[in-house]
Amino acid sequence: MEQAIGDQRRESEQLFEAVIAPVSALAFVRDDESGDLTVLSFVDTSCRPVLLSGTAAVIWGELDGVRPLKLIVRELAADYGLEEQVIGEQVLDFVAQLLDARLLQILDSATSA
Repeated sequence: MEQAIGDQRRESEQLFEAVIAPVSALAFVRDDESGDLTVLSFVDTSCRPVLLSGTAAVIWGELDGVRPLKLIVRELAADYGLEEQVIGEQVLDFVAQLLDARLLQILDSATSA
Protein backbone atom coordinates (compact mmCIF):
# COMPACT_ATOMS: atom_id res chain seq x y z
CA MET A 1 0.00 0.00 0.00
CA GLU A 2 2.76 2.45 0.95
CA GLN A 3 4.65 1.60 -2.26
CA ALA A 4 1.55 2.35 -4.36
CA ILE A 5 1.16 5.73 -2.66
CA GLY A 6 4.85 6.48 -3.24
CA ASP A 7 4.58 5.48 -6.91
CA GLN A 8 1.52 7.67 -7.35
CA ARG A 9 3.29 10.61 -5.71
CA ARG A 10 6.30 10.21 -8.04
CA GLU A 11 4.01 10.05 -11.09
CA SER A 12 2.26 13.23 -9.94
CA GLU A 13 5.59 15.01 -9.44
CA GLN A 14 6.73 13.93 -12.92
CA LEU A 15 3.49 15.17 -14.45
CA PHE A 16 3.94 18.53 -12.69
CA GLU A 17 7.31 18.88 -14.40
CA ALA A 18 5.89 17.96 -17.81
CA VAL A 19 4.94 20.22 -20.69
CA ILE A 20 1.43 19.25 -21.81
CA ALA A 21 -0.44 20.14 -25.00
CA PRO A 22 -3.50 19.02 -26.93
CA VAL A 23 -2.83 16.30 -29.50
CA SER A 24 -2.74 17.54 -33.08
CA ALA A 25 -5.67 15.55 -34.49
CA LEU A 26 -8.48 17.40 -32.72
CA ALA A 27 -11.38 19.57 -33.65
CA PHE A 28 -12.70 22.05 -31.16
CA VAL A 29 -15.45 24.58 -31.11
CA ARG A 30 -15.72 27.34 -28.52
CA ASP A 31 -19.05 28.87 -27.60
CA ASP A 32 -18.19 32.58 -27.46
CA GLU A 33 -21.08 33.36 -25.15
CA SER A 34 -20.48 30.71 -22.46
CA GLY A 35 -16.78 30.02 -23.06
CA ASP A 36 -17.54 26.29 -23.24
CA LEU A 37 -15.28 24.23 -25.46
CA THR A 38 -16.30 21.04 -27.30
CA VAL A 39 -13.36 18.78 -28.21
CA LEU A 40 -13.46 15.88 -30.67
CA SER A 41 -10.65 13.48 -31.54
CA PHE A 42 -10.07 12.68 -35.21
CA VAL A 43 -7.92 9.67 -34.29
CA ASP A 44 -10.10 7.87 -31.75
CA THR A 45 -13.36 7.50 -33.66
CA SER A 46 -14.99 5.75 -30.70
CA CYS A 47 -14.42 8.85 -28.56
CA ARG A 48 -17.47 11.01 -28.04
CA PRO A 49 -17.15 14.78 -28.08
CA VAL A 50 -15.98 16.15 -24.73
CA LEU A 51 -17.58 19.32 -23.39
CA LEU A 52 -15.26 21.46 -21.28
CA SER A 53 -16.95 24.23 -19.37
CA GLY A 54 -15.94 26.70 -16.70
CA THR A 55 -12.64 25.89 -15.06
CA ALA A 56 -12.02 22.92 -17.37
CA ALA A 57 -12.10 25.22 -20.42
CA VAL A 58 -9.78 27.68 -18.66
CA ILE A 59 -7.24 24.95 -17.84
CA TRP A 60 -7.41 23.59 -21.40
CA GLY A 61 -6.63 27.06 -22.71
CA GLU A 62 -3.52 27.24 -20.54
CA LEU A 63 -2.05 23.96 -21.85
CA ASP A 64 0.07 25.67 -24.48
CA GLY A 65 2.83 23.10 -24.99
CA VAL A 66 5.43 25.58 -23.75
CA ARG A 67 5.09 25.94 -19.98
CA PRO A 68 5.41 23.04 -17.53
CA LEU A 69 2.25 22.11 -15.67
CA LYS A 70 3.66 23.37 -12.35
CA LEU A 71 4.01 26.89 -13.79
CA ILE A 72 0.44 26.79 -15.12
CA VAL A 73 -0.80 25.67 -11.69
CA ARG A 74 1.16 28.46 -10.00
CA GLU A 75 -0.35 31.07 -12.34
CA LEU A 76 -3.89 29.72 -11.96
CA ALA A 77 -3.54 29.68 -8.17
CA ALA A 78 -2.40 33.31 -8.22
CA ASP A 79 -5.16 34.36 -10.64
CA TYR A 80 -7.91 32.72 -8.59
CA GLY A 81 -6.48 33.31 -5.10
CA LEU A 82 -6.23 29.59 -4.31
CA GLU A 83 -3.51 27.49 -2.73
CA GLU A 84 -1.23 25.80 -5.25
CA GLN A 85 -1.56 22.41 -3.56
CA VAL A 86 -5.36 22.43 -3.73
CA ILE A 87 -5.61 23.61 -7.33
CA GLY A 88 -2.65 21.43 -8.29
CA GLU A 89 -4.42 18.23 -7.26
CA GLN A 90 -7.51 19.20 -9.24
CA VAL A 91 -5.49 20.15 -12.32
CA LEU A 92 -3.52 16.89 -12.11
CA ASP A 93 -6.73 14.84 -11.98
CA PHE A 94 -8.19 16.73 -14.94
CA VAL A 95 -5.01 16.45 -17.04
CA ALA A 96 -4.66 12.74 -16.21
CA GLN A 97 -8.23 12.12 -17.43
CA LEU A 98 -7.55 13.91 -20.71
CA LEU A 99 -4.22 12.11 -21.15
CA ASP A 100 -6.06 8.80 -20.65
CA ALA A 101 -8.65 9.91 -23.23
CA ARG A 102 -5.77 10.71 -25.62
CA LEU A 103 -6.84 14.32 -26.00
CA LEU A 104 -3.61 15.61 -24.43
CA GLN A 105 0.01 14.60 -24.86
CA ILE A 106 3.21 15.04 -22.89
CA LEU A 107 5.66 16.99 -25.02
CA ASP A 108 8.51 17.07 -22.53
CA SER A 109 9.15 15.95 -18.98
CA ALA A 110 12.01 15.64 -16.54
CA THR A 111 12.10 11.89 -17.23
CA SER A 112 12.19 12.09 -21.04
CA ALA A 113 15.83 13.22 -21.16
